[in-house]
Amino acid sequence: MCLSIAEEQLIELAKRFGTPLYVYDEKRIRENFGEFRAAFPGAKICYAYKANTSLAICSILRQEGAAADVVSQGELRMALKVGVKPEDIIFTNNAKTKEELEFAIDSGVIIDVDSLDELNSISEIGKPAKISFRVNPAVDPKTHPKIATGMKDSKFGLHLENDIALEAYKKAKELGIEIAGVQMHIGSQITDMTAFEDATKKLMDFVLQLKESGITLKFIDIGGGLGISYEGEDTPKPKDLAAKVLPIIKEYYTKIGYESELWLEPGRYLVANAGVLLCQVQSVKKTPYKNFVNVDCGFNTLARPVLYDSFHRIKVLGKKGSEETYDIAGNICESGDILGKDRELPAVEKGDVLAVLDAGAYGFSMASQYNCRPRPAEILVRENSVEVIRERETWDDLWRGETVPDDLNK
Repeated sequence: MCLSIAEEQLIELAKRFGTPLYVYDEKRIRENFGEFRAAFPGAKICYAYKANTSLAICSILRQEGAAADVVSQGELRMALKVGVKPEDIIFTNNAKTKEELEFAIDSGVIIDVDSLDELNSISEIGKPAKISFRVNPAVDPKTHPKIATGMKDSKFGLHLENDIALEAYKKAKELGIEIAGVQMHIGSQITDMTAFEDATKKLMDFVLQLKESGITLKFIDIGGGLGISYEGEDTPKPKDLAAKVLPIIKEYYTKIGYESELWLEPGRYLVANAGVLLCQVQSVKKTPYKNFVNVDCGFNTLARPVLYDSFHRIKVLGKKGSEETYDIAGNICESGDILGKDRELPAVEKGDVLAVLDAGAYGFSMASQYNCRPRPAEILVRENSVEVIRERETWDDLWRGETVPDDLNK
């Protein structure tokens, strides 16, 4: 198991709280953050809230010293709610509304500007703002194309080529807007360190170019994206990332003549392997072509397998022995709702509890009520207690906020 939680305890949690159920390991979250803190001493580590916005988890990371990378007004409000200081929050998004920009400015956070139109919108608001620009280094991170965000055809950031990003910085300076830093983010679930090296070199080249244009920066944000092991394979750790990028940054500091604070934006690495999704087998169906294990959750609960063809290890809790091949089928009324294909598992029976591993990131945060199914509860396993950190939704939650015109009730 990827957690410090025993299989017997997970089975007991499923009985006590019902399934589907997200279970998180507080100890593992703190340990994961500690790896980044040790690898990048003195850096500001901004937790990417989109990975998991549960208030308790965000609070754990805030306690550990995490800053916040947010992508919406909702995430920004979450970061403020759990006590992250405004100066420790960077708001990065490619399509911020005027309302979001005004709230971010009034809150005093760093606005990571994605376009010249956005810069003009900030200027038109007419209030003091602190900004950085997101730049696009045009690097292939060798990950799933839907989560590659720093390639030349990505929707994110200002391109470095043709002085596009440089001219944006010059315009911000002319407008009198406070420039705090520069940011990039090349993608997610990246395990090839070459991509980080190439992108960091391009970013630092640009920082040198800014210095030559009379623009200095308080921080340099190299983004996040460090991947984890979903299949049990060896993957790079924060110390491996540091070994690749820190020498590059330090070399450029010598050329630039000053040092900026280093910022990073890990999300998945901090929480993914600290969470499991528990589900219960409702039936086992053997056909001439496939053996199906039908469980009480689907892509409304964990979207990644359908959305990205992502692999998650799946265990039958409390069972060992000879194995059979199964497809783990979700309960959503679509044929593509398969959590795992061709999995070798001990003989599965109705009532068994399955654990979908490494589900702490992009699990509940992407969950929906599709097929009119309430979203699951979330449980935090602590050193001496087990806490419900999000109640299971009720049937009333399915239609909360809706109204029916009077004549339709006749």
